[in-house]
Amino acid sequence: MTYQPIKCSDYDQLELFCMQQARVTITTTNDETLIGKAINLENHKGQGEFLLISCEKQGEHKVRLDEIKAISYF
Repeated sequence: MTYQPIKCSDYDQLELFCMQQARVTITTTNDETLIGKAINLENHKGQGEFLLISCEKQGEHKVRLDEIKAISYF
């Protein structure tokens, strides 16, 4: 699937989560739920932009930004 850029305001919020290393809960478009610490945003040419999160039990995950259905932080 071709990457669909997200809204700038959503990207800005994700940057803030990374700067704060906030704990987030992410639900993907595949209904997968990931809980972890927001680490960094990455741009992979030809593949899209990704949020790197560190999960306690599952290690690090890269989630493509246009596949995030919902995100909350605590």
